[in-house]
Amino acid sequence: MVLPTQGGMIMNWRGTSLSRTLCGLATLLLALMLVAGCGGTAEPEKVSMPGEYSGYSEPVYTSWETTSQYVPMRDGTKIAVDVYQPAGGPQEKLPAVLIMTPYHRASVEDGEVVDLMTNPESPYRTIVSYGYAIVCADIRGTGASYGTRFGIFSPIEVQDGSDLVDWIAAQDWCDGNVGMMGQSYLAIIQFMNASNMNPHLKCIIPRYSANDLYDFVYPGGILDFNFVEVYDLAMKLLNGNKTAAPVDIYPSKPVDEDTGGSMLAAATQEHEANTDLVVLADQMTFRDSVVDTPWGMPMGYPTASPSGHLEEIEESGVAIYNMGGWLDCYSADTLTFQDTLSNKSKTLVGNYDHTQGFDGFAIECVRFFDRYLKGIENGIDEEPPFYLYTTGSDTWNLYEEWPLADEEMTPWYFEAGGTLSDSAPAEEGSEEYTVDYTTSSGPQTRWLAMTGDPSEYEDRAAEDDKCLTFTTAPLQADLEVTGHPVLHLYVSTTAADGDFFVYLEDVGADGYAQYKSEGQLRASLRKLGQRPWLPDLPYHPSFQADVQELVPGETVELVIALFPVSHVFKEGHSVRVSLAGADVENFRTPELSPAPVWTVSVGGTDASYIDMPIIP
Repeated sequence: MVLPTQGGMIMNWRGTSLSRTLCGLATLLLALMLVAGCGGTAEPEKVSMPGEYSGYSEPVYTSWETTSQYVPMRDGTKIAVDVYQPAGGPQEKLPAVLIMTPYHRASVEDGEVVDLMTNPESPYRTIVSYGYAIVCADIRGTGASYGTRFGIFSPIEVQDGSDLVDWIAAQDWCDGNVGMMGQSYLAIIQFMNASNMNPHLKCIIPRYSANDLYDFVYPGGILDFNFVEVYDLAMKLLNGNKTAAPVDIYPSKPVDEDTGGSMLAAATQEHEANTDLVVLADQMTFRDSVVDTPWGMPMGYPTASPSGHLEEIEESGVAIYNMGGWLDCYSADTLTFQDTLSNKSKTLVGNYDHTQGFDGFAIECVRFFDRYLKGIENGIDEEPPFYLYTTGSDTWNLYEEWPLADEEMTPWYFEAGGTLSDSAPAEEGSEEYTVDYTTSSGPQTRWLAMTGDPSEYEDRAAEDDKCLTFTTAPLQADLEVTGHPVLHLYVSTTAADGDFFVYLEDVGADGYAQYKSEGQLRASLRKLGQRPWLPDLPYHPSFQADVQELVPGETVELVIALFPVSHVFKEGHSVRVSLAGADVENFRTPELSPAPVWTVSVGGTDASYIDMPIIP
């Protein structure tokens, strides 16, 4: 918070001469007159902090004007855009914010247009009121845009982003400065567009963005089939501009000149050649998998992921405001961007899944855009870069670095009988577990939240009865865990391969088991390598040549980094680690008969444990 100073208001009345006193009285009277509006107005209080902003700029525009048109790309493909220009305020050139979406820039629902501004609580209304034009574009092969799509984030799609930025900057209503915003796909495309190094693109606000798509499609080498199948179906309906009940899918809005709908129909026909994403995912089972493309060059995960373009993103100099959630699939990536890239950047992580967000989101966007699109020195760039929420204590805190400076990675060991302890067992032992293929993390998880369905993690106590669990005694004091827990599992199995799922839970005194984090790994992809980005965590390259089948009965170490977490386990609660061999509602695990039997080592030289990031 930046507070103004007002001369004459703070005074020491003791030990003053009469002349100094009279002078002070006169100064005080003048200050009071200014505050009262006699002869002037007092400078408004300047406040700039997360979720709060005043005194630096004001919402001077009372409405907006919407136009819709086609913009030709360099190859002639016509992209549909909606332009929202501020109205009811000063007439001047303004910065613009670009949104690129495959989910319809606007739709027609029961004869009514639904667009960015339809919801009275829309953050875009706030952003426009502060003097920003917004341009929302249908990505080629989607909505009302022409063209076809090969996969997602193809080079030509990314190239379109630069063409759109150039077009916006050249408009007579734009001052040449362009930013971007959006969530999920709309976030990833911002990083990809930044890699174009277009000088007009000054800053981006990606909310829930992946770094490497392989870690989402095949986390730990296991196909996230539920999301892939649901997403592919939704995209086919959207790209076909169909109305699909009972889900909320409606046709795209035509551009203004397309009064009869013939242009929308022609564009939709071109969408029929779009790639089947389920087929594509089945062809790209490893991080180094590649597929042939219509433009004659093979395409793999690095091509279609920010991780393959980090050098160009850095060179662009684009300022970045990363936003994420502890329950999002991209929570680790949100923190990775901040740690890895040298760009001027900030990161906010709250207790959100993919469908939720910061209450002060709109004003945070204004703060960031004001600084990097209008050059207003509001101090947002001087704040500590990490703004993180801690569950359990329900507090927000600013931090200078991630992992936190006072983090103490502490091993908690598995013990015979299902106990979890901070001291290593003196004797060597083991726990056996027969894989139950009905185990699940639930039908509404962080994984399916990617499709817009909010996550709802229920009590895992019953599910834990089907898993292999290790639980601490009730805690004697509150315990904060903030960072990346890492499992070191020493295990043998009766099968040549298997999927391993690990869950971190907060168990209350009443036995309620609350999900906090998870990780997973296909054992044949257990080989470790150097993580190409920060922070330095266990990393599985998952190349095709890395496949190593298990030798039944031979003990191996599986190292699994869980999703980051910031949580206070309360006094009287217990910490639980739960292990399973399947997540039937989310991941595709081959079912073997008979079911494999695991032997988990506890104690001795092969003592299984989980490294916990404890904050003392």
